[in-house]
Amino acid sequence: MGLFSTKRDPEDPEQLQIAVHELGHAFAWKLTGSTIREIRHTGDEGWVDVRVLAPDNRDFAIGLWAGFEAEDRWLKANNLGRAKRGNSSWDIGRFNKVRKDIKGGLSESKARSLARPLVNRCWSQILETAPKLIRDGTLHI
Repeated sequence: MGLFSTKRDPEDPEQLQIAVHELGHAFAWKLTGSTIREIRHTGDEGWVDVRVLAPDNRDFAIGLWAGFEAEDRWLKANNLGRAKRGNSSWDIGRFNKVRKDIKGGLSESKARSLARPLVNRCWSQILETAPKLIRDGTLHI
């Protein structure tokens, strides 16, 4: 965290929203065979360092939407609204670049529909791990 970054608070809804988003990516990618090198949470942003092992980028592209889907599920469950595309602008931009190289293509709606079951499968792990990610700032799964 930088000098003016948010204090780590595992009960802060905004920090939980970020943590759930990043863990959605991480667990989805792990389920599809990728290696998660590190998950980071700075208090006001986060990211996942992933090594994709698949020969094409289909699973990577689906995982790019898993963060959004996890965030959306968490927000709805906590009566805090819905996920906003602006919070996922990097993920969406990357998805739009990656999907061009996927044999047979992959639409946004299809990627999202494939991401949801991955998030659902790991939902309890995501919820259990989110406070730890906030407290520690980094995780390896």
